[in-house]
Amino acid sequence: MANLRDPSVILRIARMRYEEKRSQQDIAAMLGISSSTVSRALKQARDLGFVEIRVVPPSDRLPDLEHALEEKFGVPSAVVVHTAEDGAQTRHRLGRAVAEFLAPVLRADTVIGVSDGRTTATVVQHMSRTSLPGLEVVPLIGGVGMVDAPTHPHEVARELAMRIGARTWQLPAPAMVDCHETAATLVDAPIVRAAFEVIRRCSVALVGVGAISPEAAIVRHGVVTVDEIAGVGALGAVGSICARFYDGEGNAVPSELDARTLAITLPQLKSIPFRIAVANGEAKVPALRAGLRGRIVNSLGTDEATAHALLSRNVL
Repeated sequence: MANLRDPSVILRIARMRYEEKRSQQDIAAMLGISSSTVSRALKQARDLGFVEIRVVPPSDRLPDLEHALEEKFGVPSAVVVHTAEDGAQTRHRLGRAVAEFLAPVLRADTVIGVSDGRTTATVVQHMSRTSLPGLEVVPLIGGVGMVDAPTHPHEVARELAMRIGARTWQLPAPAMVDCHETAATLVDAPIVRAAFEVIRRCSVALVGVGAISPEAAIVRHGVVTVDEIAGVGALGAVGSICARFYDGEGNAVPSELDARTLAITLPQLKSIPFRIAVANGEAKVPALRAGLRGRIVNSLGTDEATAHALLSRNVL
């Protein structure tokens, strides 16, 4: 018999109901209590502050802009939300809308690859648990930034796996090393090789997009130096996904960085059936446009201002 005077029992019931998405009848059967006892426990959980109920408005999506992007770039799907007054609120809106969009894309035994990044992490934070069996999540790039930061690819993968009820894999290596010999040695390590084998089984990819700028995340997190990103820019790069650089038509821009990078390649990414880029902001427009032109990604999540810039005839 559950002791509803014990806060840990109340918390357990609340987690079963709201995190594991179990019905009250299932919880009652699993714990050997009545459904009315479960109801009382859930009320106590709210009274004790273990559970907060809030009203969430429907996604702030703009279907006309979505359709315009789909038509212009020949992609099957786009998600566009209103631009908020501050960047954090825009990311929140975009993350929630893309999470809602992604949920029905998943199927049993789906392998989902994820990149690093703030917007990618925000999408993951809005994902909900599913009852689909066999789900797996894997980072598409080695470590970027502080290992305990929510934007680190390992953390993004771990958080997504926890939220949707999936198995998680790790890619235990930095995103870039100092020489190609070190990269080759790491790729040959069994635990790293296993992660790349999982990456090759991905059918869904959720990725961020980087600009060619000293302010790009891969520069700020020390993956590449200011001189290195300027160097690939001089070679024609306009954007990057998972530290792989591409030009204005979405073609790979080869450089000496490639052999030092531990991440999915652009051809491997393009072989994934469903691949959505999530990014917004003026600085990301050239990278997003090129990624769509070159079919590096075939779906897009962005905000209203960025969508208008992508559709502008004045921007090549």
